[in-house]
Amino acid sequence: MKYLIAILSLAALLGFSACGYKEGVATGAQKSYLYFTGDVTDVTVSVDEGVPFNVKSGRDNQYKIEPGKHIVKVYRNNTMTVQREIFVSDGIAKEIEVR
Repeated sequence: MKYLIAILSLAALLGFSACGYKEGVATGAQKSYLYFTGDVTDVTVSVDEGVPFNVKSGRDNQYKIEPGKHIVKVYRNNTMTVQREIFVSDGIAKEIEVR
């Protein structure tokens, strides 16, 4: 009887300890950022011919994009002032200077 209880206890202990183990590597979503410096008064930005949006100047005002190759166009008063082809890696913030 003692052996039966010991074997059942050991089996239960092994069963419970195996439930919490998870194999593999967890990774976060891939993110990259753009930020703009210089005079951004009356400026709109389009990334990959997308919908233009207004931006604020400074490193604290970052805009999320997917990692990879992009074409960034900066417009002031409906006139394109900057066109850059950029490549950003995962976790990188890229500066675009507006003049």
